[in-house]
Amino acid sequence: MQWQHYEQEARARGVKLDFADFIPPRIPDAENFASIPVFEACAQAVDRGQKAPQPFELPKLAIGVNPEGSDAQGQKPIKLVAWQVYFFETKMLPAISDNAPADVLKALKKFDAPLNELREAARRPHCRFPIHWKKGAEMPQFTLLQGATRIYALRLNAHLAMGDSAAAAANFHDAIALVQAIRHEPSAIAGLVRIAMDAMIQNAVWDGLATRRWKEADLRLIEADLARLDWLDDDRFSMASERALCNSTTDKMSRRFKADLFHFKGGGDSVDAIAKDSRPVPLIAWFYYLNKLGINRFFDELSARAEPAQHRWHGERPISDARESIIGMFAHARYALFILITAPFEGVDAHFAHAAVMTDQTRLACALERCWLSRGEFPATLAELAPEFIDRVPADVVNGEPYHYRRTNDGSFVLYSVGSNLRDDGGVIDPKLSSSRQPDWVWRYPAK
Repeated sequence: MQWQHYEQEARARGVKLDFADFIPPRIPDAENFASIPVFEACAQAVDRGQKAPQPFELPKLAIGVNPEGSDAQGQKPIKLVAWQVYFFETKMLPAISDNAPADVLKALKKFDAPLNELREAARRPHCRFPIHWKKGAEMPQFTLLQGATRIYALRLNAHLAMGDSAAAAANFHDAIALVQAIRHEPSAIAGLVRIAMDAMIQNAVWDGLATRRWKEADLRLIEADLARLDWLDDDRFSMASERALCNSTTDKMSRRFKADLFHFKGGGDSVDAIAKDSRPVPLIAWFYYLNKLGINRFFDELSARAEPAQHRWHGERPISDARESIIGMFAHARYALFILITAPFEGVDAHFAHAAVMTDQTRLACALERCWLSRGEFPATLAELAPEFIDRVPADVVNGEPYHYRRTNDGSFVLYSVGSNLRDDGGVIDPKLSSSRQPDWVWRYPAK
């Protein structure tokens, strides 16, 4: 059978096909990032079938929408006055003063205690959330971590506006520690949550660079934190664990369908008993193994696009085992499960590639700002930054060539990757498109 040959070959090259191989082992509480009250409260609520508490959740306004954070893509710095009014209207601030950043920090003190829990826990070397993977996982901890990152970004913005660059850098460091603490959480959703957290805090750094509020020493610390991120390696891990999770899902569906068939024929055994029955059902076995083979080949090709050692993402490599390759009604029927399961993951790796590019760009922007602080101008080329302001200038993740960079007439600069279309579109931002779908992946500041 094709699946058996594939399984033998895949295991020989070190592929983990079983999701059990990705479930972290038991960890002593003193070493476990997840063994703190805020996460334990989430797990207990899930066990009781209740809504998990979210200690970093911001209240919704009775009328209108909450203010937005920094937005590099939309070229929009944060409006702390809008946040000041928001905190007053939601009764998190008793009164409004003439100092919006100070008022924002005052309102955010509500989150000091749970943030301190996270800060202490992030120093622990391992992470294992109390998730019941075998029963199906609910993951309220990810919402909690995104909420905490949003608070860190707001604090960073407010500290910078108050002229306290060191405190802002400390908030950045704590947020990146959260991103790294859950690096080995299995599933693609965990990776995408980390990307969203990282984008939130890097947008806040962009805001401070756009307004010239960072000091040289703090920019060095930020660049050092970012240098430890490896989004292409994280892409590989996320896809590997998601493959195993899809295999588990496929196996469960096969057992369920087999059980339903036996019940339809009049059998009275339990689902577990039927699932343990080794007698094959040829048509069911053929359908599921055919689709399982397609799913695994799909993830093989998806994972092969990322080459962490070369700092490259090969988005130009086609995925032959993709929905587009399935033509005709009969083929769609045969591969119905494959189409259903793989659909959400087509294009997911582009988000990891975009995160890798954004991290490179933030590092380069920090180095460029340090150069400006030292020399009073930006360099003519990126190559001039090394080794004084950055140890090595990274190449564009998507083609291995130098990032595009040019100085602008207003004394600023434009820095960009050619993006997933591998074409130089001039570093122009299309406001109608999301970040990872831009023609070029651009870092620039609002026009003065």
